[in-house]
Amino acid sequence: MDEITSIKPAPSPRFEINFPRAKATAVKIQSHIKGVLNITNARIRRFKSFIFRKTHTISPAVPFVWFGVSTVTTLFVVAFIISNITTPAKIPTNKYSIFSSKPLVLGISTEEIFGNDSRAAVIDKVFAAYNCPLTGLGEKFIEEADKNDIPYWLVPAVAFQESGCGKITPKRDGVESYNAWGWGVWGDNVILFDNWEQGIETVSAYMHDRFFSKGVTEPCDIMRVYTPPSSGSWCLGVNYFKDVIIHYKSPFF
Repeated sequence: MDEITSIKPAPSPRFEINFPRAKATAVKIQSHIKGVLNITNARIRRFKSFIFRKTHTISPAVPFVWFGVSTVTTLFVVAFIISNITTPAKIPTNKYSIFSSKPLVLGISTEEIFGNDSRAAVIDKVFAAYNCPLTGLGEKFIEEADKNDIPYWLVPAVAFQESGCGKITPKRDGVESYNAWGWGVWGDNVILFDNWEQGIETVSAYMHDRFFSKGVTEPCDIMRVYTPPSSGSWCLGVNYFKDVIIHYKSPFF
C-alpha cells in the first residue's frame, strides 16, 4: 500500500530582525558616531588653529573637506555594523517540509486490526507463514474454542507441537489420519479423523472436558496427562507457539 503524505515546499530564506542584538548594536552605533564626531571636531579645531597661526586666515572649504571625510568614514562604519543586525532565518536542512501524521502501515500490527474475526485471521496468517496444511481453518478453531470455553490459541499450538501444524501426521494402513494433535496416538494405536474439522472439534471438546472444566489450564499441567513421557519439552513447545500466535505481527509489505 502506497503511503500518502502531504508535501509542501520549504519557505524561501528570509531575513528577520534580531531585536535584542539590534538594540545593543544601536547603542554601539550611537556611541561610535558620537566618538567619531568628537574626534572630527577636535581635528577641525586643531587644523583651523594651525592655519590661523600660519596664515591668519582659513579657507571656508577646509572644514567641509574634513567634515566630508569624517562623514564618509562614519557611514562606512555604520553600514558595516547594520549589516550584522539582520541575520538570515535558519534555512531548513531538508528540501521539503512534510506535514502529515505518521502514516499507517498495513501489515505491521497485532491481531486487533482484523476486527471481529481477528483471532481467526491471526491463526490463518500464522499457519500460512509456516506453510501449514491447516491454513484456512482459523474460523473453525475459534468456533470450537468459544464453544468449549478454552483459549483460542491452545489447539493450534498443540498442532504445532505434535505434528508441525499438520505436516507430519500418523497414518494407519497408509490412510491419512488428519490427526495433527497426537490425540489417542500411542504405539501402533492411531485414531483417525475424517477431516481436519472433525479433529478440531474432537480435540477442543477433550481439552475442555478433561482439563479446563476441572481448572487445569497450564500447558505444563496438561502435559502430565496428555503426554506423560515428555520431560517438559511439550509444554515448552506449546507455550512457544502460544506466544507466536498471541503476539503475531504480519510481515512488512
